[in-house]
Amino acid sequence: MGRKILFSPVGGTDPIKYLRDGSMLHVCRHYRPDIVYLYLSHEMMAYHQKDNRYIDALQRLGAFLGHFFEVRCIERNELVNVQQYDVFYQDFREELHKIECEMEKEDELLLNMASGTPAMKSALLIIATLAEYRFKPIQVATPQGRMNNQYEDREEYDCELNWELNEDNNEDAPSRCSEVHCLHLIRMLKIDAIKKHIRAYDYTAALSVAEEIREDISQEAYRLLQIADARVKLNRSKISQLTAGTSQDIYPIKEGNKQKIFEYALVLQMKIEKQEYADFIRGITPLVVDLMENILQNKCGIALRDCCTEDSKGLMRWSRKKLDQAGLLTVLDKAYSGGFREGPVYSHHIAQIIGGKISDSALKQKVCEIVEIEGAVRNVAAHDIVAVTDEWFLQKTGKSAQGIFAVIKELIKEAGIPVKKEYWESYDRLNEGIASRLG
Repeated sequence: MGRKILFSPVGGTDPIKYLRDGSMLHVCRHYRPDIVYLYLSHEMMAYHQKDNRYIDALQRLGAFLGHFFEVRCIERNELVNVQQYDVFYQDFREELHKIECEMEKEDELLLNMASGTPAMKSALLIIATLAEYRFKPIQVATPQGRMNNQYEDREEYDCELNWELNEDNNEDAPSRCSEVHCLHLIRMLKIDAIKKHIRAYDYTAALSVAEEIREDISQEAYRLLQIADARVKLNRSKISQLTAGTSQDIYPIKEGNKQKIFEYALVLQMKIEKQEYADFIRGITPLVVDLMENILQNKCGIALRDCCTEDSKGLMRWSRKKLDQAGLLTVLDKAYSGGFREGPVYSHHIAQIIGGKISDSALKQKVCEIVEIEGAVRNVAAHDIVAVTDEWFLQKTGKSAQGIFAVIKELIKEAGIPVKKEYWESYDRLNEGIASRLG
């Protein structure tokens, strides 16, 4: 179990005033820190040197509670002007950083927000709001529940008498501590950045920011970010690990190969949304080949593997012998001058078979269209350094990127993949789930 560590400025009501605990002593009474850092300005140093009142009170409280307080004084005898906010802000940050560097992972840092001058309290409030360090800010209400306006001589302080008359030693004395829930500005900004990243489908960036505030967001939000990042990378094994033991299923399409095609198409759709057109071009070819293969199976009942052999790298290559056995060699020999040669499988090869085997003219047109588009944009982008824009697509193909993807969506249906309209918004729904759990 870790230690509790308290950082506390010392103010005019510390350690005991008006027959009640000052804020520093009251936090110690109810939170029982193991180490107490007392921040002493010039005036408080004078009292400390005169009668040791702060450490004396902590020693008496320790004996009363059966708890040992290790007291470490941060002495700032040169601090006479205690209303300079910027001095305290910088000094407090440095001291808190030193403390944090000495802390173990299980330790907890407490911060007394109620002692000290207005400038000290303002500095602590800004530090707590920015959440630069991990600590628990604690506020302490006055005994009267309002501003202290009575006068009590602090020069002549009787340590023993103040302790004996302290009403907070009574068993029924209530706690006046409350934990401050500050507007953690940096945390809020980072959560806002995560939301912007997921709206842009940039899950790697979102996850990187989430790592910085891992302890400030829910485990479920972080897990969903990991799932989204793995999903956009088509890492199905990672998603299986992340969803193991849960009933969660993020895939709208369940069947293996059909799921793979649809998930890949979703990634291409995001490339268009992000205007990453060059990546969209590079991604078209494998999708079109897979679509042609599935259309061949769905519409013609022909399995591509029955017409091919597999090379040493696991790639499919046409076999004239198998094509002849399947009754398809004649179709391809007619389509290519000089006859069809064995080699890698390309989308235009499958398109020729589909065109020769089906009578659906609309489907034939879509198949030819996507193959022509794929060839046109792939060849130009592969051989020239070009700025790929939506206007570039119109110039080269007569269609915008969205128009090209509309043809792909139609062919996905023809491939027998049961896609509903709302499935195309699958990532947006995942984003909504992440955002709702981020707060």
